[in-house]
Amino acid sequence: MSITPKKSWGLIAMTLIILNACSTIPNQRNQPSQPPIVMLPPQPLAIAPSQLEVLMQYYDNIRKMHVTELVKEHDKAKQNLILSRGYSARAELALLLILPNTSFRDTSAALNLLNEWPKDAQLSTSMRSFKHLLSVLIAEHQRINSSVNELSQKLKEEQKYSEILKSQIDNIKSMEKNLILRDKP
Repeated sequence: MSITPKKSWGLIAMTLIILNACSTIPNQRNQPSQPPIVMLPPQPLAIAPSQLEVLMQYYDNIRKMHVTELVKEHDKAKQNLILSRGYSARAELALLLILPNTSFRDTSAALNLLNEWPKDAQLSTSMRSFKHLLSVLIAEHQRINSSVNELSQKLKEEQKYSEILKSQIDNIKSMEKNLILRDKP
């Protein structure tokens, strides 16, 4: 069998292709076993608190403050409102103004802050609902306080009238006693 030069090149090429093909097939018996790739679930995204959550956290903080701290916080909130004119500064000041047992309590001013909210403010649905709820509650509180004051005034008037009547009754009794004593010998 004679090998021609064309056949020899072909034979060499075929041998190289076969050797190359054999070298790319991994020999799994000789390789160490690799641990399986474990896909971890993605980390949960840190969700920023909503406007309402931030406001409720603020309220929770201020309701626990001492009176002197509240006065400082009130002054700070007024300054923030003047400087920023933002909805959060407005809401924070309104919450401070409705706190009970404070020297700066002013529900009328708090209601004005809520009712004069900028129309172009981008509020979430929950924040708009909270603003409306707080406005309604403050207005109802003012109405009840007005009724209480009116009833208190009426009670004072009735007490004065009662005292006048009691005095008149005492005077009549005194006159009767004097008449009885005068008629006795």
